[in-house]
Amino acid sequence: MYFKKNKKSLFMLAIALVTILISSFFGSIIQSRGWSIKVTDLRHETNTGVYYSALDGKEVEGVTIKGKVESGILYMPKKASAEKPLPAIVLTHGYLNNRELQLPNAVELARRGFIVLTIDREGHGNYENSGNTGAMMATNGMYDSVKYLYNLPEVDKAKIGISGHSMGGYTTAMTLYTDSVYAGMADLAGNWAKGNNLGLVSAGLMQGWSTYIFSDPDVDVGMLKARDDEFFFQSKDAEGNPTICREYLHSQGAASFVGMKWDASTGINVENGGIYVGGTKVETTQGKAVEGAFRVVYEAKEIHPLNHFSTEATGYVVDFFYNAFGTPDGAKFYKSTNQVWTLKEAMATLGWAGIIFMIFPLVNLLLTLPMFQELRKRRLETEDGRVVYEEVDGAAEAGGKHELKGLRKHLSLWIPAVACTLFSGFSISPIQQWAGDVFEQSALFPQDTTGWVAIWAICCGLFALTVVLLTNAVNRLIDVFVLKQEPEMRNEVLEVARVGSVGRFIKTLVLAATVVVAMYLVLFLNWAIFKTDFRFWTFAMKVFDVEIMLPTILRYAGLFGIFYVCNAICNETYRFKNLPEWATIAINAAFNVFGIGLVFAIQYGTFCTTGVMWKPEMNLSYIVLFPIIPVLICATIISRILYKKTGNIWLGALINTLLWTAVTVSGTAASFGYIFG
Repeated sequence: MYFKKNKKSLFMLAIALVTILISSFFGSIIQSRGWSIKVTDLRHETNTGVYYSALDGKEVEGVTIKGKVESGILYMPKKASAEKPLPAIVLTHGYLNNRELQLPNAVELARRGFIVLTIDREGHGNYENSGNTGAMMATNGMYDSVKYLYNLPEVDKAKIGISGHSMGGYTTAMTLYTDSVYAGMADLAGNWAKGNNLGLVSAGLMQGWSTYIFSDPDVDVGMLKARDDEFFFQSKDAEGNPTICREYLHSQGAASFVGMKWDASTGINVENGGIYVGGTKVETTQGKAVEGAFRVVYEAKEIHPLNHFSTEATGYVVDFFYNAFGTPDGAKFYKSTNQVWTLKEAMATLGWAGIIFMIFPLVNLLLTLPMFQELRKRRLETEDGRVVYEEVDGAAEAGGKHELKGLRKHLSLWIPAVACTLFSGFSISPIQQWAGDVFEQSALFPQDTTGWVAIWAICCGLFALTVVLLTNAVNRLIDVFVLKQEPEMRNEVLEVARVGSVGRFIKTLVLAATVVVAMYLVLFLNWAIFKTDFRFWTFAMKVFDVEIMLPTILRYAGLFGIFYVCNAICNETYRFKNLPEWATIAINAAFNVFGIGLVFAIQYGTFCTTGVMWKPEMNLSYIVLFPIIPVLICATIISRILYKKTGNIWLGALINTLLWTAVTVSGTAASFGYIFG
């Protein structure tokens, strides 16, 4: 009887889970090249090994290499062995990102036979900040990971490379410097100077970072830049005039980096992707190592955050390490343009769709349980003042629609909607500027940007709620004082926000938490089996250290909850008569994101046209909010659909609060250690 009665919900839940299974299964096949590559999640791993002199390959007495990986994903080709060691590469991310952002490069390098380790830097992802180290400039993680790879028997110790994006590019530059600056190989007599550098790194590619410090002269070094980078690559031309990023290949900075001689009369023209040895461009064959230490600058037609999410940039990463190490022994050569990571990304996006879709049948099934059954009823007041509870019809609207007509109706709907969406976009800059004074980062709220984002969200939510209430009040005043009639505009804010009792609210909260916990159980199980998560670029639902991070998630949820409650109220009071539900959802979603998208369009339309940003001071802050557009679209869908199941906004608002706060907090950086309680 139970299965027959709930057949539709069970079928929908099965579709969601099968979608997730399909996306994870094929994503796993793609990233592991048909399971010929072992993918391992490394947490707090250490190893110890001996150091071998680069001069004669013999063990150096008294020098021990201590490797450590706090949080990394290791891609180990199963053909690798101590007898046939392979080149190895450490990859890391930029500020506010995490190890998974380097997966396109990891997938492409691993399928070409390289051993790859993509890691979290300190204060990011699953690598907890050790104290109050500024997460932006933290470099801890990369050099220890290089040492970890060096100690693995499957790694060719003479072919270890590093690469990182943005502040991870800074980490790459600092690791090259640390690995070489204390210099001094063994002296002519063969004596080793204890405490000198190790010289473990053979090649380093800085993605989205323009300052090269120093490395051993036999190390291959490259830069990968966007045509228009929001942060770096300003220099001077041959005559000493300032240049912007898109002119970098014709600048003194590029010429100096590759070792090219120049003067004002001849100008500067560094070739994109050209391999320079001793300042002279040399011919290369992709897949074969270049003789002699080289320098190269790659420029991709994109912006800074696309360096880790484009086929062009990924192709340049492959090209660099092919030139540095050649095709690994026993591996098949693939052109740098031959890429499969986009298919894996498509599978991860499909998984996102599955996990979001899972919410609705799961709620349906949970609402059939005795504990939650009463939540299917909505609170109503009769004309004689009695309170009654009516079963919510899932196919019908749980509340009334706007009863206004003609011009007044349109003014009441469209003017507030336009005002709210424009406020959300154009308020980002001023609110971000003063939010730090209002909300101070601390050990309780340790993340670098989550605080100001929460303040901005609260301001947007309260502004929208105020507009809705004012619109309602104005219409009631018109009815009473101008038209001399009973108000036609009901107080819908009270209607949609009614929950009934404290007990019903607690049950709603428990139901919301149950749904979100179930979603994360699927995620963690999926990760344990397939090592795949749900993501599209920086919009990602990823695994995290629950014991460490959960208390922080709950603290930030208290802030974001204000926004999601206000947003849900606005979503439910903006209903449209004679329109199907999907159209109403689409209109609400569009107004939720239009203002933000407009500001982004102005910023990047100007930037990509002129090479100069509309608001240069917002170069980082707008990037931080890129994922907010899909979040708000999904939140609109969730709140609208769940409203019709319970007759109030609370279930959708609470699920949105818990889910999207967890997604936000687990995917960014913290400059303080996480604390419990």
